[in-house]
Amino acid sequence: MFTEMQTAHDDVIGLACEGKLSESDLKRMHALLHERLQDTKGPGLVVDLTRFGGYEGPSALLEDLKIDTTHVNDFHRVAVVGKGIVLEWGTKFVNVLTRAELRQFDPVEMDAAIAWVREN
Repeated sequence: MFTEMQTAHDDVIGLACEGKLSESDLKRMHALLHERLQDTKGPGLVVDLTRFGGYEGPSALLEDLKIDTTHVNDFHRVAVVGKGIVLEWGTKFVNVLTRAELRQFDPVEMDAAIAWVREN
């Protein structure tokens, strides 16, 4: 599942992923992003993957890739919060799909991640 993280900044969209994400989770996430992007032009995105457990199947992974390619130009910076070798490789892969600046942060650096995505 995922939840929207509330930040004190209108120019930051925050998402926290926990456990395994299903295709329906990702469709709801995509709808939320479309809604938030109507309110803010070129926001920063913070994705907390500290408790992320992967995908429930190939259709969920494909839905995630659909989100990445649809929103290739919508964010000026994307901060990925979490650690581990799989996360590092995933971040490098997604970096190829987006024009946004992408950076990985350790879980204890959440405030730094939010500050970084707010910089222009």
